[in-house]
Amino acid sequence: MILLFSGSCLSAVHLRHCTTDSHGKKGGISRLFQAAESGKQMDNSKLNGKKTYEYVFNYFSEQILSGALKINDKIPTEREIAEKLGVSRNSIREVMHMLEITGLIECLQGSGNYVRCDPMEYMLKSVNMVMALMEIDYSEIFHIRIGYEYAAVRLVIEEATPHELEEMHQILLKMDQPMSSKESAKLDVEFHHMLVSASHNRMLIMYNSMLYSLMDQFVENFRTRILMNKMRAELLRRSHWAIYNALIEKDLYAAMKAFDKHFRIVQDQLDKMMQKEAD
Repeated sequence: MILLFSGSCLSAVHLRHCTTDSHGKKGGISRLFQAAESGKQMDNSKLNGKKTYEYVFNYFSEQILSGALKINDKIPTEREIAEKLGVSRNSIREVMHMLEITGLIECLQGSGNYVRCDPMEYMLKSVNMVMALMEIDYSEIFHIRIGYEYAAVRLVIEEATPHELEEMHQILLKMDQPMSSKESAKLDVEFHHMLVSASHNRMLIMYNSMLYSLMDQFVENFRTRILMNKMRAELLRRSHWAIYNALIEKDLYAAMKAFDKHFRIVQDQLDKMMQKEAD
């Protein structure tokens, strides 16, 4: 995925655990300045022509990449960081604001700043802007989604728990009941989210969630429109059951075949919608 800041910062977070709780853990201050206290303090001679805020941003990025800063660590005050790096507090404040926008830190009034891992909103906005500038259409998003779900299926067969498979089963049972296209579309989303979640791959889960959000933003009520056709809705219902049964049997070939059928149905409708817009 495309990010608008220095990619190293978010890359580091993607490779680390993103499990947080509601309370920030202390203890990150000593790690943050460990290098400085051992005689490796950064100074302005290392700016190398960079703007001050870039210098500070790279410092934070290095702290995350090295593991010196971890999820829920409390970040030192602006004054402490400014003194350690030999820069102004305004430069520190500017970088703090950038990190807060990206979802990598949380500023709690009266408590301080804490390392977090909640970049989804920022990533969605960034990718939306990039898509608009590059004139990327939603069929390209759909093709990426296909790749992610194929990858997820392989992992689900190996990693899914009986409880997760049963959750998928219950969703399908609900989808078999009479309901509106809108309600059916919501359950369709739940099924696919549950499937990817059962892969236990955090990268797949995060990016897949973002792709679904992007599809919804670019094609309003996309799933509802697909399911309004009764014949198409029935074909999708059968393909969902075929996917589930293949997962239960741990039959990768059958699961892939069922997914192919499912995606062909969706692709056909997407092509028609795009053609209609082009006309």
